[in-house]
Amino acid sequence: MTFEVVGRPEKHVVDALAQYLENIRKEEARILIVEESIEDPVTHDDGMFSTFAEVEMLGKDLDTFTWLCLNFSPASIEILEPEQVEVNSQDMTNWLNDLLSKIHEIGSDYRNQKGAKEHLTVAMNALIQNAILLSVRNGEKKADAIGKDVGIVPDQLKPFLDSLVERGKMSLSGSTYGMPDSAAKVAPVKKKK
Repeated sequence: MTFEVVGRPEKHVVDALAQYLENIRKEEARILIVEESIEDPVTHDDGMFSTFAEVEMLGKDLDTFTWLCLNFSPASIEILEPEQVEVNSQDMTNWLNDLLSKIHEIGSDYRNQKGAKEHLTVAMNALIQNAILLSVRNGEKKADAIGKDVGIVPDQLKPFLDSLVERGKMSLSGSTYGMPDSAAKVAPVKKKK
């Protein structure tokens, strides 16, 4: 099996691969590592690091290799011997059910993460729009000034500004943004003495 780890910093990549192999070694009743070769980390153009290990091992049975593949996600696997593997229907049934269980678990996790991401996106968009509106509530401003107020560069801010103008929440005059004429004027915030 080949195990690959990509990430940063370099120490994390090395430590993560070592931990993978250590966790496999703990399964000594089912798995025996015969030989392993660990490559030094390589730096990529994007600042990430990667390393991999090629591990030759003996496994007790098909269930062991299924468990190993589902829980450790090797980059690749090659069965060296036996050349012919005979699997009875019960073992194949168990193997397929293990595979299906993992697929369902991944699908459920994906749907949960997708829902959380969508919720966070909606909340973040609302926060950004509110920050923009607070920035211009006491006077008109250009995009770069609004960007400084809310901490977002003008290019990334533009879709929010366009949306607020399109929905009538803000006005645009030339390159200056402000509250729409129909909005009630908000009294300036009084500064404490």
